[in-house]
Amino acid sequence: MAARVGITRVLAGVLPENKAAEVAKLQARGEVVAMVGDSINDAPAIAQADLGLAIGTGSDVAIETAAIALVCGDPLAAADAILLARRFTPRGASLA
Repeated sequence: MAARVGITRVLAGVLPENKAAEVAKLQARGEVVAMVGDSINDAPAIAQADLGLAIGTGSDVAIETAAIALVCGDPLAAADAILLARRFTPRGASLA
């Protein structure tokens, strides 16, 4: 999924209690961070991220926290959402 949208660094397998802190560390280094999640323990990191995406079949808390909620349960749909948003973002506008 990351390669499909040009993301060069992926951080996976982070313990639930460390997710938001990892997002904040990346942001402190000037990185733009997208977080895809589906559970209650993902919600703080989704909220912290520059772009939060929730899997639509996940918890209500994750869905309500995210900027984008994917209606399907397929995490690969996040790549489609990013590509679609880039396609329709006006020139000069910023998109994570």
